[in-house]
Amino acid sequence: MAKENKKKPTIIKKKSKKETKSKQPAYLRKIEIKYRKLKVKAGSPIGKPIKGAKTVVDLFSFMQNEAKEKFVTISLDAKLKINCFEVVAIGSLNSIYVRPFESLRASIALNAHGVIVVHNHPSGDPTPRKEDKTFTKKLKKLTELGGMKLHDHIIIGDEKYYSFSEERLLDKL
Repeated sequence: MAKENKKKPTIIKKKSKKETKSKQPAYLRKIEIKYRKLKVKAGSPIGKPIKGAKTVVDLFSFMQNEAKEKFVTISLDAKLKINCFEVVAIGSLNSIYVRPFESLRASIALNAHGVIVVHNHPSGDPTPRKEDKTFTKKLKKLTELGGMKLHDHIIIGDEKYYSFSEERLLDKL
């Protein structure tokens, strides 16, 4: 009698959960910076050096009508032209929480030469509070450590503003 050629059946071993998880792909988070255009008034200083606080206030005058505090960082190039701006935080009627480092995140990513920070006081009174002065002092130190310059901190009120630079308060911090 001839010998039959029998194949042994293949046994499929069930994978453990540990083996299954280790074979799944891993992912990294990727940061992308995207720009969106914001239409501004004709004659705005876009593409021109910022000459002073009034120029910034005119550009961000819409903030005086906000019901909540809003904090914005403007990134500048070496010729003091605006690269972009970022709304860093939106607070409540009379306060906002922003860590100084957070206010620089876009500026650092863009390798900005300097920054101007702007926020509003919905009460209409742009007089800086103690917290505004403390924040500005910390931000000034951070920008210096990072090789940037804090050009100004502007508080927008109702038809008026306060500029730390114009009031020479930046020099005293």
